[in-house]
Amino acid sequence: MEQIKSSVIAVCTVSAAICIIESLVSGTRLKNQMKMILDLVLIAAAAAPFFKGGIDLDLSGLNIDNTIDYSHSQEIYNEELRRQTSYNVSSVLLQQLSAAGIICEKIETEVNISDDGSISIIKVTLRTDNFKGAAEIVRSSLGSETEVVNENS
Repeated sequence: MEQIKSSVIAVCTVSAAICIIESLVSGTRLKNQMKMILDLVLIAAAAAPFFKGGIDLDLSGLNIDNTIDYSHSQEIYNEELRRQTSYNVSSVLLQQLSAAGIICEKIETEVNISDDGSISIIKVTLRTDNFKGAAEIVRSSLGSETEVVNENS
């Protein structure tokens, strides 16, 4: 602790000397050379305790754990991926329905993303006046095994 205290005093003294000397040589051609020399002296004063081996930095009390648990972040990522995929699929289906002349008030897509990254569309919920036509378009786009639910009934 005593060495740290003396190191801080040395750095403060050198910094004060730098300010004084820089103000004295500010208008001369030696300004840049003096600044470089004084910066080197400041660096030497700050680094001297480390070179002498006087300061032993013990960081064991900081409780830095090398095994960080990212499972929570992965869950958030997976949920956002499901949400965004559902939104994108719903948007594409809505465009297809609109192109076919079917007005759809609401479309929700349930998406499952497995551990291997494959995406499966489990269920599509529709609110439309022409459910039968809309269901045919959805099944032709996503597959005949896709469950299409009428929210109106």
